[in-house]
Amino acid sequence: MPLHSQDLAFLASKEVQEFVIEHLTKNTDPLKLAELLSKTHHFNERKQVMDYMQLVPKFQKKFETDKLLLCDTLALEQSTAKDISMWKQKLFLNKKGRLNDLCCGMGGDSFYLPPHWSVTGVDLDPLRLQMYQHNTKAFSKDYNVAQENAIHFDNSAEYFLIDPARRSDSSENQRNFVHLTPSIQEILKIASRYRGGLAKIPPGYPLEEIPKACEVVYLGKKSDCREALVLFGDFVENSNKMRAVILSGEDSYEWVSTLNREDLFIDLEVEALQDYIIEPAPVLIRSRLFVEIALQNKLSPFSKGIAYLTSKQAFLEFGFANFKVLETCELKTGAVKKMLKKHDIGTLTLKKRGVEVIPEQEIKRLAPKGKNEATLFYTRIAGEKTAVLTERIA
Repeated sequence: MPLHSQDLAFLASKEVQEFVIEHLTKNTDPLKLAELLSKTHHFNERKQVMDYMQLVPKFQKKFETDKLLLCDTLALEQSTAKDISMWKQKLFLNKKGRLNDLCCGMGGDSFYLPPHWSVTGVDLDPLRLQMYQHNTKAFSKDYNVAQENAIHFDNSAEYFLIDPARRSDSSENQRNFVHLTPSIQEILKIASRYRGGLAKIPPGYPLEEIPKACEVVYLGKKSDCREALVLFGDFVENSNKMRAVILSGEDSYEWVSTLNREDLFIDLEVEALQDYIIEPAPVLIRSRLFVEIALQNKLSPFSKGIAYLTSKQAFLEFGFANFKVLETCELKTGAVKKMLKKHDIGTLTLKKRGVEVIPEQEIKRLAPKGKNEATLFYTRIAGEKTAVLTERIA
């Protein structure tokens, strides 16, 4: 059931907020919770409180806060987490002016902005603005709001943030770029009205649509690529370049290409599999920076179009995982089981690229039994499906 304005006001009420805090602290059983609510609220309100209480631990984890914010499932899914917002806020530290948070949603991009900025949250959805107002106040921010279309809104602010919607409900595929609203073309028109800004795009978005005057940044942790940013105007430090950022606790590790963006989209020369498989972090793959690093360090792919690299020696640089090759075999169940038995493998991690398989199901099917631990790659060597047994060393 969709939320309405009165629903958000109800959830923000002192009575509900105190109830939520008390029973989250007690970790009250859901059945007991429903019984308690039935004594004070009719069915619809009871359901709203219980749905909300399921969201509370999720947003408190995402934003690393004990505050009680307002949101629904979709607003929370599409909001920016604290670690990425904290990295973004560094871009604003040495600038000053008026900022429009366009398509502001529940406010994730505004929570951690430096205090010297004058900010307006802009959204067409009045419920999102209600969430934004409540949540930014919870973070001690005093921001304005405007119920306007981001495409046409103009209050003479110098800078902008925009997080375009990627789907209208949780069931839609956010990788379908057709649903990006506003579209990239509309975002470029918006950017032309400002001195600078940041636009969030899906990490897989085709970059030929991004002007060369911009800089593109990919952010994530060692194991994922969670967000891509297009920097405009005053925020551009390296025009027509790629940047990759790995967030690790309070630290971040950054790479910036020396090659122009288009020069990173080349095919590296394929070599035979050597002693080590070297796996770049997802942000290095998405940004294509692994191509430049491979060229600089004589690393090569062992199959065209697959971003696993190989070398006679380990490449012990941050952002790269290293696996010593133990043995290879054709990708057939009997051959793989025989290889696992030979090396006495009982604990297995399976990585795949270029092969369609569900790792958890395949490990269960292989049923390894042994004393040793290994990483098994299902991939292609010179285009042929191959199983590669390895030992991770870093």
